[in-house]
Amino acid sequence: MKRKTKLLVRIALIVVIAGALITTSCNRGSSTGNTSASTARDLGGIHIVVGNWWFNYNTNDAVPENDNEEKTLEWRKKIQTEYNFTMEEKRIGGWGEMREMPAISIMAGEPAATVFVQQPDWALTLIRQGLAYPVTDNTAVNLRNPQPVQPGAMPVEWNQATLDAFSIGGKSYSFSVGINMSNTKLVFFNKRLFREAGLDPNLPYDMQRDGTWTWENFIEICRRLTRDVNNDGIMDTYAMCRDFSTEILSAFISSNGANFVDKDSSGRFVNASTRPEFLEAVQFIIRMFNEGLMKGPKDGDNWDWFKSEFIDGNVAMRIEDSYIWGELQNMRDDWGVVFPPKGPRKSTYTMFTRENVLVIPSTYTLEQVNNIMTALALWYTPVTDDWKAGYYNQFRDARAVDETLAMMRNPGIHMVTPFVPGLDTGNIAYNMYWTNDPAQLIESVAPNWNALISEVNADLFNR
Repeated sequence: MKRKTKLLVRIALIVVIAGALITTSCNRGSSTGNTSASTARDLGGIHIVVGNWWFNYNTNDAVPENDNEEKTLEWRKKIQTEYNFTMEEKRIGGWGEMREMPAISIMAGEPAATVFVQQPDWALTLIRQGLAYPVTDNTAVNLRNPQPVQPGAMPVEWNQATLDAFSIGGKSYSFSVGINMSNTKLVFFNKRLFREAGLDPNLPYDMQRDGTWTWENFIEICRRLTRDVNNDGIMDTYAMCRDFSTEILSAFISSNGANFVDKDSSGRFVNASTRPEFLEAVQFIIRMFNEGLMKGPKDGDNWDWFKSEFIDGNVAMRIEDSYIWGELQNMRDDWGVVFPPKGPRKSTYTMFTRENVLVIPSTYTLEQVNNIMTALALWYTPVTDDWKAGYYNQFRDARAVDETLAMMRNPGIHMVTPFVPGLDTGNIAYNMYWTNDPAQLIESVAPNWNALISEVNADLFNR
């Protein structure tokens, strides 16, 4: 999956993640939480670098490309002067380095960044090693009840799902900003193939709007989209490809309210793959496969063969991370995008979101963390609520933005994907098409998954 993740982080930069390296002395300024314009908190000239693996941004070199970016740049220049700090987002290493670099540098007492951007499983590794600061302990910024940093400003959108997912013993050790619009599982559909199958090309939008976009209606539509056009006994178009199977599995698992890993009442991680709602999702995918609704690869095809199948109009739908809309800009056929259909255990739409998260090293003092969080709150303050403007030119119709993306901004529909280090969802996804007993398949991976989860729990709760 390494190449998949590399592609994802290069394309999916809708919400910029920033971090900070403190390069000044320990003179950090006041630790009070008052950040109004009239009594601006003096941050003592700190320089903050948010360390990532793909991107550089600072207010001296940034060139805005639209009105929102211009407003953001103007705001960030203003608050750095007003609060006496500087900040930049900096590529401090490659993707392969960012798994180990934070831990090594923190343990050496010289963090390579003040705030590290981390994949969820990397972040949990830092937490297990005691290297992440419990960010909800800060007294300058209320992450659970966000307040404007200045009168008239908009509050920061601290992601509550991330805070919940990384809450250990009542304290959150990782956080993120906003709703991730680019790393969620969505269904892309080809309007021409819908029309040629006798279906309204806007049917998925209408059904999503009306609440009838369900598994059973979805499979009926798949049957109509899988067609032998010239009656030669060979299917010419299919409803969808069976790969990338991890995305398909995640889409249907989340749409039925299931998850790979959950938490019990004590906050400990538990294996959730043996629950009925999980088994139902696997059975449904196998059902689509057994009915011949999913096209498979030919001998010799590359791992990414399924991408061209959708782009070239050979399959009607593609289930993938939302960032792929960037790959579809030159697609010949018109296309739309909707949520995965609802499973029988859900009355509302739900989806997995893979959030990159922020981690502050445990080596900083409370006073330092208060200053860091104040700076981050200032940096991430939204400058406009006109979020739609930057999206319309990325889609073929306004309904993608006005309906699907608008729904995506509801925090309640997002589920955090599993992030227990070493737990590989491909153990199920890659083998589910070739089994007559999905329950047995799930049980076969349980010993390994349970052992990984037990190790995490032991590190986090048995200190």
